[in-house]
Amino acid sequence: MQQSSTWRPDFSAGFSVALVALPLSIGIALASGAPASAGIIAAIVGGILGSWMGGGNLTINGPAAGLIVIVLEAIQALGNGSPGQGFRAMLAAAVVAGAIQVVFGALKLARKGLMCPSSVIHGMMAAIGLIIIAKQIHVMFGYTPIAKNPVMLFAELPRAIMNMQPLSFMAGGLSLALLLAWPKMKWGWTKKVPAPLLAVLLGVVVAAVFGFDAKKLLQVPQDMSSWLVFPDFSIMATFDGWRVAMTLALVASLETTLSAAAIDKMDPQHRHSDLDRDLLSKGVCNMVSAALGGLPMIAEIVRSSANVSYGAKSWRANFTHGFIILAAVLLMPQALSLIPLASLAAILVMVGSRLGSPAHFLHAKKIGLDHLSGFVVTMAVTLAVDLLVGIIAGAAVQYFVEVYLGLRPKDTFSPAFKTDEDQNHVTHFAVTSALTFCNFEQLKLKITDSLTKGHSVSLELESCPYIDHNVMDQLVELKALAKEKSLELKMTYSETHQALGSDSCSALRKAA
Repeated sequence: MQQSSTWRPDFSAGFSVALVALPLSIGIALASGAPASAGIIAAIVGGILGSWMGGGNLTINGPAAGLIVIVLEAIQALGNGSPGQGFRAMLAAAVVAGAIQVVFGALKLARKGLMCPSSVIHGMMAAIGLIIIAKQIHVMFGYTPIAKNPVMLFAELPRAIMNMQPLSFMAGGLSLALLLAWPKMKWGWTKKVPAPLLAVLLGVVVAAVFGFDAKKLLQVPQDMSSWLVFPDFSIMATFDGWRVAMTLALVASLETTLSAAAIDKMDPQHRHSDLDRDLLSKGVCNMVSAALGGLPMIAEIVRSSANVSYGAKSWRANFTHGFIILAAVLLMPQALSLIPLASLAAILVMVGSRLGSPAHFLHAKKIGLDHLSGFVVTMAVTLAVDLLVGIIAGAAVQYFVEVYLGLRPKDTFSPAFKTDEDQNHVTHFAVTSALTFCNFEQLKLKITDSLTKGHSVSLELESCPYIDHNVMDQLVELKALAKEKSLELKMTYSETHQALGSDSCSALRKAA
């Protein structure tokens, strides 16, 4: 498609996404314990610089709910009681995290992130959703909680309800009600108007009519030079500084890779992002954003999905989104100070409810015990301890469950299989070990290589004792790749795989 034919849909999509991204970026910054300007800077840098560096076709870069927990805990842990010092220390760790991402991208490690068990990813996101709800629902009530732990924050809700600020609850409650009702509206034009923008505007009207206390409104310095906050790199001489940097680098890289891969599946033109280049570009953007006082960013899945639905055709939509946000804060900085904190909290409660929905637990249960165990452990440990420990614990439990279900320890990183090619240029793979998230990559590369050479593939799984859900999803992708190349990927499997769970079994049938 020629450039001249894409600028109109890209501008329209980018403009619409910016209306969603601006309140979300501010809300994410505040929920992270950072100034509102930190979220805006990240969105501008991610849009303008990130789109220019490339990698993704339709992804939107910006601060994400998935990093709130890490950033908030970093500011609290690294500040020694001083939020300002903690924020500058977090910025330093984010600069280093960006440099680590650049190394990941240069070493072409992006696709390694796709090996992470989906159960762990879903458990991590569910825990993040619950943490966001636990913290932001108190802001909706205009109440300052005593508790810090997410479980205790939920336990403190009755006290928050009894001591709520009526005006805050009115603004937050009405904003949340609008967010819930808007997708159910029947009129076609409602799909073109972003609900988060309307929620903020409704909150502004409530605040103007009833006269909100300034402390309950968004505090944004009018002098934009004061937005710039520079990192304090002295923290990187400590273990805690490097722990935060590694956690940010790993989680941001994982979320970016998974988001880009997911958006590729939604691309009407069926293009494939350069995941390594995308990861490298996010690293550079994170270094620049944090150096200026902005939050770390990822390829954000919700805004990217909206970008596709608004009809974006290329990376120019991401650029437009960043440019529109920059123009808005330059031309209307005073308007930001009219937004009630309770309305921003309502937007984040809505985001958290989607991440932490009980439907995710039910889906994990439907897939099977192996998936459910990793999901529950990741979620529980993240809520009780922290995110990185939760990811490690969930992956470890998933691995040991898979050993119990048939994975031999010697096949942990490399599955056992035999391969040969017949006279019809069909490559046969006979697998005799379990296929799991930690060992499928090697076989996947060989299958992809055969398809690239123009060979059809026969994948014989009768002697494979166990196939996890992550592998089944990737088998479906390989099947689609073969179809794109006008080749065949034929799979045969045993009926013993029926014991894996209803969703897993249906996924295997779909692949075969």
